[in-house]
Amino acid sequence: MKRIALLGMPNTGKSTLFNRLTGGAARVGNWPGITVELLTGKILLGGDMAEIIDLPGIYDIHGFSEDEQVVRHFLHDNVPDLAVVVLNATQIERQLSLLLQLKQLNLNMVVLLNMADEAKKLGITIDGDKMGQLLGMPIHLISAKYGQGQPEAMSAIVKAL
Repeated sequence: MKRIALLGMPNTGKSTLFNRLTGGAARVGNWPGITVELLTGKILLGGDMAEIIDLPGIYDIHGFSEDEQVVRHFLHDNVPDLAVVVLNATQIERQLSLLLQLKQLNLNMVVLLNMADEAKKLGITIDGDKMGQLLGMPIHLISAKYGQGQPEAMSAIVKAL
């Protein structure tokens, strides 16, 4: 079974996306070497079952908070088949540092710029295709709250797996 890790800063909508993808059918999982419980769920992707792990929100992969240590140890000891990095599209400049840190880990990644609907209301325009070309990874604008962009994001996830 493929394993997908949801990563990102706090309050980017990771858990909202997790609940939308899994239908709220989460279970708490204990992972070897990790003292914090993580939410996991299973979904059908492209005809195969995949496990999604909702990791704690972090600001820095190299930080020393318990959440940052949990994520760092998880990624080291349980390398996922895919990392789905969820960023808040209304705060993209502030969140790029975490994305670049994760990129250095050479993970298979798809980036979802969540809250694209709010960014649009604020007059923020993001060219996801151009950004993806510059960073060398697929980037899609979504609204996890309303499901906007979800079909395209799911296709990118299936393709990346």
